[in-house]
Amino acid sequence: MWDQLNNYVSSVQTYRDLSPDLGMRQQVNRRLHRRRALKPEAWCNAFQRETAAQPVLLQFIYVAFQQYSGLDFSRVRPQDRLIEDLQFPLVCWFDWTTNFCDDFVAQFGIDLRNSYDEAEFATLAEVIVFLRTQMPE
Repeated sequence: MWDQLNNYVSSVQTYRDLSPDLGMRQQVNRRLHRRRALKPEAWCNAFQRETAAQPVLLQFIYVAFQQYSGLDFSRVRPQDRLIEDLQFPLVCWFDWTTNFCDDFVAQFGIDLRNSYDEAEFATLAEVIVFLRTQMPE
């Protein structure tokens, strides 16, 4: 009986450790809401000027990263830092990069699992430039 209770407590603690920090997510969203929201087309245009990425890639990033993070991506800008500004490791589930790579291969047929390392990128624009280089011409 004690083993079952210990396993349950351990499971709850592990789940909490692997889950998004909802308080941090709210805090980041409060900061983002000080900015003007951009419609998806305007958001893509702003990122396209910065990264030269194709609209189809930018639309994918807009939807996917908003889904993984729970952040209002209409207010995210190219220079936003993934860790310092957006707190991605804290606001996303622990396995968001695995989901991202799976979604990317499903959408574009390109497997990023051996080349995508979120720790290599400081800003969202850097992520998009990397992804742009992975796309066929």
